[in-house]
Amino acid sequence: MELIKENPTISQQEIADILNIQRSSVAVHINNLSKQGYILGRAYILRDEPYVTVVGGANVDIVGHSKEKLVRNDSNPGQVVQSCGGVGLNIAENISRLGIRTSLVSVVGADDRGKQILAELNLLDVDTANMFIIQNSSTSMYLAILDENRDMDVAINDMEIMDRLTPNLISKRKQIIENGEVSVIDTNLNKETLIYILETIDQKHFVDAVSVHKSEKIVDLIDKIYFLKANQYEASFLSGVEITDEKSAIEAGKILIEKGLSTLVITLGELGSVYVDNNKAEYVKSKPIKVENASGAGDAFMAGYVYSYINGYGVKKRLEFASAASRVILKSEKTNSDFLTVSIIEEEMLNVE
Repeated sequence: MELIKENPTISQQEIADILNIQRSSVAVHINNLSKQGYILGRAYILRDEPYVTVVGGANVDIVGHSKEKLVRNDSNPGQVVQSCGGVGLNIAENISRLGIRTSLVSVVGADDRGKQILAELNLLDVDTANMFIIQNSSTSMYLAILDENRDMDVAINDMEIMDRLTPNLISKRKQIIENGEVSVIDTNLNKETLIYILETIDQKHFVDAVSVHKSEKIVDLIDKIYFLKANQYEASFLSGVEITDEKSAIEAGKILIEKGLSTLVITLGELGSVYVDNNKAEYVKSKPIKVENASGAGDAFMAGYVYSYINGYGVKKRLEFASAASRVILKSEKTNSDFLTVSIIEEEMLNVE
């Protein structure tokens, strides 16, 4: 460990020569340290700093935006943009942008789209050593058509590969997940995998509900979740309470706490967000904002909350920081923005109260 700490790029043979042992023995020791989470990535990065493991979806997004009124059954002039996306990937990239070591556990195919995702993650210093490359499967893809107002008209998702992220594969990353500060999970995972993680892996699990449909998977797992982020529609579904304002959101939150959930945040769009745990409830609201792009704001919120939690912020400041992070994305044309930095988020906190 000391040799690696002094020189993270040292080769296995160099370690073997210094210690006068076989290179194969070094390989075994390094492999064990990696499995236990003491070494992150391929350059022997030691776990001196806290790190977060994100388990969730990674895909390539293709979005077509019509410049004029969308005409069905015809070719429409516009703009087509391809980028990397997926809830898990977005959250991992954003946490890394905020300066916290992050490892993404997900699946990609052995295709060009998979290579694109891995290249982008590596560029942003997200550890990809725990990704799984699945042969004879296509990397997840999301195709959306937007009208002239940038509102979605129709979308198709091809995410069958996510079913390959099975409990058996996750078990190979169990120690990595357990040794992090927290784990972040999105409900793009299949039900069996969610059950395995939440019931078997000893960790504070931060879960993103993602959508009303996908949140069905966690209805009977609520008591296994440490922190849940849900929007008003997802929280309404999970609690059975129609959420229209701060008061009804807190009521819904208390019901979920009674079901065994430890903590949660319910986002209310332009109305703000509420935090609820067994002892208290907090509410913050944001000033009006011109929205350039709503996609990815929830992922930035989760990243901001994780950052502020790990750094020991109080509950209200966590809400303010996370809300400000989502505002940065709302004002950007990109789902993931290089402007998502701690200093810019802190400036944006002036617009949250």
